[in-house]
This record gives sequence, structure tokens and C-alpha cells, in this order.
Amino acid sequence: MVLSYLDYLLHRLILLFPNNILISTWKDVQVMKLILMSIVTTINARMGIKATINKSVYLLLTLWTNVINIGLYDHLPSWKLKRTRLVNAISFIAILINGSVALNYTDSPHRTTFFESIVPAFFYCIPILFNLNRKYTASVLFFNLFSTAVYTFYAISHGKVDAAEYLLVSSSIGSMLFFNDFRIILFFFLLNFGCFWLCKYSFTIIKPFLFMPGNENFYVMNHIFTFSALFIMVYYFKLESIKQEKLLIKQRDALEREKRISEDLLLNILPYDTAEELKQTGTAKAKSFDMVTVMFTDFKNFTTSTEALEPAQLVAEVNYCYCAFDNIISKYNIEKIKTIGDSYMCAGGLPKANNSNAHDVIMAALEIQEFMHKWRQEKELRNELFYELRIGVHSGPVVAGIVGLKKFAYDIWGDTVNVASCMESSGEVGKINISEITYGYINKHFKCSYRGKIPAKHKGFLSMYFVDGPVS
Repeated sequence: MVLSYLDYLLHRLILLFPNNILISTWKDVQVMKLILMSIVTTINARMGIKATINKSVYLLLTLWTNVINIGLYDHLPSWKLKRTRLVNAISFIAILINGSVALNYTDSPHRTTFFESIVPAFFYCIPILFNLNRKYTASVLFFNLFSTAVYTFYAISHGKVDAAEYLLVSSSIGSMLFFNDFRIILFFFLLNFGCFWLCKYSFTIIKPFLFMPGNENFYVMNHIFTFSALFIMVYYFKLESIKQEKLLIKQRDALEREKRISEDLLLNILPYDTAEELKQTGTAKAKSFDMVTVMFTDFKNFTTSTEALEPAQLVAEVNYCYCAFDNIISKYNIEKIKTIGDSYMCAGGLPKANNSNAHDVIMAALEIQEFMHKWRQEKELRNELFYELRIGVHSGPVVAGIVGLKKFAYDIWGDTVNVASCMESSGEVGKINISEITYGYINKHFKCSYRGKIPAKHKGFLSMYFVDGPVS
């Protein structure tokens, strides 16, 4: 595109200013254009060759991956997976090496060498076929026995000239990598060691009976193969070990994440001390607290007002309020105990005892009351259904703990809980109704209005107070 534009520009200049300089420039540009076009053509040709090479490499890597993974399946033990892949890999390399040697000696003078190479190439297919049928033990046993036999045959038939007996060294080390049982490892080590010295002894009493053209080449090849086989086996297992370490680290991190999630969920249900005791001992003993302040909240006419709402909308409304309550009591170190329908129960002064629990609970109750007031105003502006809240508070001793075997829940028991419930049911919407005992703890910090003795279910007449707000 650039060359075409330059060509057009110079052509227009020559028409406007026909002189020798422009004509000379025109010719030079034409020569440069031809040179650049040849360079571009060469680059494109090389890029085509590179693409072909990349495609060939990709196909070879795909073939290699498919071969070494023959016989593998999910949940195969890691050591057996490594062993299977290694047997497939070395068998495939042996097939390629023996096959290539056989193809180089197909003419009649070297027919012996051809058969001596092509037969092992076919036999090295057997371990892969065993793995394909998931006969892993048979595969590795055949591989090691056949390797020992064929290396021994090579050494005795060729003589010491090509040093084939040193292939038995790689075979003996391979047995250490392929087996876990020490007795089998020892057997193959002694077998290869014995065959090695058998070959050395045979050189003194048996003359080579198979002709090998270019023995010096096979001498070099056998040494290269020995060192290559040792390197492949050791390095492969090193890579597999690194891979397994990374996998273990990944699994450990995943377990740590799951553990943190589980602990967070547990701590969302139980107090920390109770959760730790439950994790360590499997049980959690109930504990007595001498001074706890319990708060109940309840929505007025909740049952009748919910008939106008869809179930999903009802749950969303209650969840919105309870989430706000959770956030508020968390600021004052108050423990949420449970919710029963539209009733919300919490307590200050546990699981860690303190002397400020009555003050803390009243502060939280005032903030909850303020939240409900703002929420009501928003609902009225949108002409939507809203709820009004009663709050009751009482202080006294309780017993806290978990009971049962399933779906653990932290709970509290005692007359203090019953009286706190009476404070709520005997209260009024938009008010915080407290008992005389709680009033004795907080009257120096909060303005309160005495209501007199109010009848409470199963409790007779109890002195009650409304909390009007903090003392200014």
C-alpha cells in the first residue's frame, strides 16, 4: 500500500515538473520497489515455513502427550500415574530409536541388523498395550524383564566393541524408580548386575556372532542412550515431584480456604470460646453468668400485616431489619442469641462477662429504635406497609450453652429470659420497656419514665420503666 502511494505521488510530480531529476528519482523508486517486494516475498515464504514447523511441532507434542497418557484415568494413585507415564515414555522412545535404526538397514547385507532392531520395536509396544488395558503391574514387569534380556543379548552377540552391556546400568536404576517393594527392586538390581558381569565374562569365551556395520557408531549411540535414559528417568520423576508439590500446595491452600470459611460459618453460629471448646472436645459445657442483660424485640401485628405481602417480599423486609439489628448490636459487643419469627433476641455480658452490659444493651436499643423510626418515615413517603417495634429489656443471671447433637445453636436459659420476654410483650410500640432491676443499673445515664406496676403473664405485677433517652 505504501509503495503504491509513493508510485502514484512521483508519477503526478513528473507530469507537473518533467525534468531529469524527477525521472531519475522515478527509476530509483522503481528499483527500490522491486527490492522491497522481493524482501516481502522472502519474509512471507519464511513465515510460511515457520508456520509449518510450528504446526509439525504441535502435532509431535500432541502425539507425545497422547502416548504417555495411555491407560491413565481419574483417581489413579499418583505414584502409579508417574510410573505409567514413564513406562509409556521410555517405551515410545525405544520404539522410535529401534524403528529408525531398522529403517537404515533394510538392504540385504544388513538384514540381521534390521531384524535385531525391528523386533524390539514391536516388543516395546507391549508395555503400552498393557497400560491401555490397565494391567499396570504386568506392563512394568514386562518392560524391565524385556529390557534386561534384550540388552544382555545385544552385549553377548555383538561383543564388547559397542559397550551394549552398559545399557543394563540404566535398566537397574529404572527398576528402583518403577517399584515400591524393596524385594522387587533388589531382585532387578541383582538381575541386571548379574547380567552385566555375565556379559563381561562372555567376552572372554564367546566370539561375537552377529555382524554390526559401523560398530563405533553403535558404541557412541549406546553410551548416549544410557545417559539419556538415566537423565530422562531421574528428571521426569523430579518434574513429577515438583508437580505433586505444587498440587499439594494448591490443595493445602484450598483446604485452608475451606477451613477459614467453615470457621467463619461456625463463629457466625456460636461464640468464639464455645466454638473452640466444641472443636477441641466435641462438646461445650454450659456456663452460668451472674449478670446478663437480655433484650427482646417484636413487630406489632406482624402476622396480620404479612397477609398483604408476598413470601419473598416478607422475608426481604424482615432480613433488612435483622441485618440492621445485627450491625447495631455488634458495635456494643452484644451477642445475638436467635430469632423466632418476628422476635429478635440478644444479650449483653456473655460469652465474656462485663459490668457494662446493661448500659450497652440500652444504647443498642435506642439505636434500633432510631433505625425503625427512620425506616417508617421512608415507608410512609412511598405509601408502603411498615412495621412498628416493641423492645423489652431485663437484667439478671442466666445459663448459656448448646444442647443436642445436630444443628448446634447457642442459647440461654433462666427466669431472666422469661422476664425480658414479659417486658417486651407488656411494652408499647416505639418504646423501650425495662424492668426495675435494669433501671437500677442505668438510671444515672438514661432518662426513664416510671410506668407503675404492670401485670405480666405468669409473673403478677412488675415495676416497669420506659427509657426516654440518654441523660444530656
